[in-house]
Amino acid sequence: MDSLIAANTKFCLDLFQEISKKDGHKNIFFCPLSLSAALGMVHLGARGDSARQIDQVLHFSEFSQNKSEEPDPCLKYKQQKVLDDSSPGGQKGTTEPLTLQVESSNDDVGFLSCYFGQLLSKLDTIKADYTLSIANRLYGEQEFPICQEYLDGVIQFYHTTVESVDFRNDTEKSRQEINFWVESQSQGKIKELFSKGIINNATVLVLVNAVYFKAKWEKYFERENTVDAPFSLNENEKKTVKMMHQEGLFRIGFIEELKAQILEIPYTTEKLSMLVLLPSRSADNLKGLEELERNVTYEKIVAWSSSEMMSEKTVAISFPQFTLEDSYDLVPILQDMGITDIFDAKKADLTGISPNPNLHLSKVVHKTFVEVDENGTQAVGASGAVGMGLSAPSRETFNADHPFLFYIRHNKTQTILFYARVCSP
Repeated sequence: MDSLIAANTKFCLDLFQEISKKDGHKNIFFCPLSLSAALGMVHLGARGDSARQIDQVLHFSEFSQNKSEEPDPCLKYKQQKVLDDSSPGGQKGTTEPLTLQVESSNDDVGFLSCYFGQLLSKLDTIKADYTLSIANRLYGEQEFPICQEYLDGVIQFYHTTVESVDFRNDTEKSRQEINFWVESQSQGKIKELFSKGIINNATVLVLVNAVYFKAKWEKYFERENTVDAPFSLNENEKKTVKMMHQEGLFRIGFIEELKAQILEIPYTTEKLSMLVLLPSRSADNLKGLEELERNVTYEKIVAWSSSEMMSEKTVAISFPQFTLEDSYDLVPILQDMGITDIFDAKKADLTGISPNPNLHLSKVVHKTFVEVDENGTQAVGASGAVGMGLSAPSRETFNADHPFLFYIRHNKTQTILFYARVCSP
């Protein structure tokens, strides 16, 4: 699974750089895991160059190269297949396509899907600690028949379905159906994903990817400590924001090469954390942020957040409240990154999804919503034994009153769930 997580992180950073090209000074917030899974779902039915381009851009090809170094992730599925088939009224009909996908250890697509299935299941098991709504679904024109084997694989591995709609004859009803589903999956926060005119009667396949996240801090910010304070947008411009404050024990480090701090703020039960990358203050804070962005790599993220780089200290934190809502039409972005054929009716090979050779992706939309405020529940005993030495730890200041990066990580798997830039809270 480590290879898949590394691939997802590399794709995350590549995508961030591509989005940044259009505007280096805007807020950015996206969910790389959900996008990787969504495109992995398309990859399951892609063939030829269509599959190879996804492999390359999402670093799945590196996963394939490292596969032999890791244990067979599909062993338990094969064992479960035997158990299901031998049980009274077994589930043969639902598991057989899965076995077809993973029967051979050389089936890279099957292995990749197995790993995605495992990773998404791990995240599903801890949803009681936070709200993470990932709405991934393919909507296809009903005139294009969907292969049953593909439908079963999508349900088994990616925990979603493919819906048939009538884009051709009833575009408006199809649009409303998609919007309603996304709104219901996002706690009502993401409305009108597709405005009128975005979908038309030439649309044949739409990949919908919407994510809502809300979690409570392990150590909450007291509301009475939140005050209006200036946030430096750039060299000459400031705005007033609601700045939260607290002091306590947190993991913090300093990246000497970039003169930047890294702080970990855990969510309740510490299964998830927000890690904030804050450049040192300068005359033009955006230049420090740009240098930081240019230097972030998968290897450096691993190193910067390691126990060698970060240690627990008493930290006085100043952190702004914000709500980030973002929407991306990913077709031109993915095309610029190198995924082109699946969007071209003449070149797309999605025959693993439908035998119709004209099937191609018309739209890929990604929309996210996150809220950051004081709310949190202090865990019982959180102020107990923390491994302190005889002397009190040194006190640090972390003042996020200028642009910064952050990412939200599932700590056990080291999976980046969200990646963001905050230039204007």
